[in-house]
Amino acid sequence: MSRRAVAIAGEFKPQGVANLMWALATLGVEPDAELATAMSRRAVASAGEFKPQDVANLMWALATLGVDPGAELATAMSRQAVASAGELKPQEMANLMWAMATLGVEPGAELATAMSRRAVASAGEFKPQ
Repeated sequence: MSRRAVAIAGEFKPQGVANLMWALATLGVEPDAELATAMSRRAVASAGEFKPQDVANLMWALATLGVDPGAELATAMSRQAVASAGELKPQEMANLMWAMATLGVEPGAELATAMSRRAVASAGEFKPQ
């Protein structure tokens, strides 16, 4: 599967990238370096098309797997999270910020501000775990 995914990585839509990595993380299967690199490159190339859930799921998967996203991917996903902050659901915000903290990725002022504002705006939607 890994070889095939690498071969067609350029055809992956954002949800496909996020879903593949999420599935691997859920199964506890660390991707090989070639697959991780291919998915990372595809995510960077299509970052502007990522929906909030895709951003959160991809970053959650990387954090769960302990896979360093690298500066380029972390920056691309942070920018997309800022751009779509108004659409983020509470669970997506929590997962994204947990992933950033777990990965040791500094969210930066723009993302921190966007998440803070969105959290305040959607405070009534948060549910206790």
